[in-house]
Amino acid sequence: MAGILVGKVVEQEYLWSCTLTGSNKEYNWAPEDPTPWCMVHQRPVKANEGDENDDENDDGNVKPGHRLLIKSAILMPSAKKDEVTIVQIESEGYNKKAVIVPICAMKGGSDYQQYMDLLVPTKAKLKLLQGEGPIVLIGSHCVYYSGFRDVEAVESEDEDEATDNDDEMDVAEEVKGKGDEGLD
Repeated sequence: MAGILVGKVVEQEYLWSCTLTGSNKEYNWAPEDPTPWCMVHQRPVKANEGDENDDENDDGNVKPGHRLLIKSAILMPSAKKDEVTIVQIESEGYNKKAVIVPICAMKGGSDYQQYMDLLVPTKAKLKLLQGEGPIVLIGSHCVYYSGFRDVEAVESEDEDEATDNDDEMDVAEEVKGKGDEGLD
């Protein structure tokens, strides 16, 4: 899904999930997207577009930003009954201060799904702090491009201005024509 947000930002969302178990207790979320975005053409820059002779490519390339939105946690039915499973996140907070905090605690046999709604704006490590799981985290990987330039909207505004000027000239001619009638 792609959408244009306030402030000329384009955002795309992708389904995301990870499973933490007794044998796989950590998950590192550190997306790197080497593909720059062409703001002029509103699409990723193709590999052959980096040529210096390409006049279409000379302005408007930006690298994307990433956010993770964790929406839900599912403790699988195979989790041990009465065992508490705790998931912890390690990330960077305000002023680059480390944030290490539990985000989810579920009890096997009684808790199967938990709504979370946690936005992770920077790289993060998710850890199974206690329990064996398996626990599945589900959410959206959001990729956004700041500085988006809406070429179609600029062209549309130019057309609207030209139409407005034509309308103003028509009204001026009508007024002039009616004003001449009253003088006879």
